[in-house]
Amino acid sequence: MSDSKKRARAATAYVRALRSGERSATERAAAHLASDVEATIGNAQLRGKADVLAHITGIWPNTPVYQLGAWGDPLLEGAGATVEAEFPAFGAGPARATLTFTFNDADEIASVEEVYAGGPRPEPLKEIPLVARGMINNALANGTPMVVAYVDEAGVPQLSLRGSVQVFSPTQLCAWLRSAEGGLTRSIATNPNISLLYRDSRTRSTLIVKGTAHIDGDAEVRDEVFELAPEVEQMHDPNRTGAALIIDVTEMRGGTPRGAVNVQP
Repeated sequence: MSDSKKRARAATAYVRALRSGERSATERAAAHLASDVEATIGNAQLRGKADVLAHITGIWPNTPVYQLGAWGDPLLEGAGATVEAEFPAFGAGPARATLTFTFNDADEIASVEEVYAGGPRPEPLKEIPLVARGMINNALANGTPMVVAYVDEAGVPQLSLRGSVQVFSPTQLCAWLRSAEGGLTRSIATNPNISLLYRDSRTRSTLIVKGTAHIDGDAEVRDEVFELAPEVEQMHDPNRTGAALIIDVTEMRGGTPRGAVNVQP
């Protein structure tokens, strides 16, 4: 086998182990690592075969992203090789990767540098973007209802799942509260600060919302908030005896398959 084929095979074995986490792939990659191999991953530096093998063994936070990536063949240049990869859109995770290998005289991997790049940082927005509107408005149907966090009258933090949360305006969310006298209603009367969380692990999407909340008693607002809620939520309060919660968004941050979100009204 020629030197170039040995090096290409070594780089391919390393990539296979890294992207799959499979034990058999790691065992094959081990045969291509020098005993004093070094790996650089961002700011982390790994030295020695045992540490590098641990890095490409098993399921790590980004392994599901690597598994779905498009990995190119090794591009041999001089005594080294480069492998490029692109990843599908996720709410969190790299968009691209470049792995650069060097080899010793035995054609074993002497060093590898893994460089990962994400999407561009988002410019602050004054209004809730469409991608976030879609996630929030369809949260219940998606099986990822919004989590609301607030502090009750005794100063104790509380969490509540709310299936009726919707976008009310470019800078506001709303929710229909089934009980007009419930704990959330009483709590925001003294402490209007509120936070909401959206999380979809399937797409690694997250939205974290901060805002101030109030109950709106205007008849038209009540009707609009009730009618925005999914029908299954309306059926819990057919007589509309609940309350219309309006949340003025002060900050919204997170990651989506369309890129990061940074809303600062």
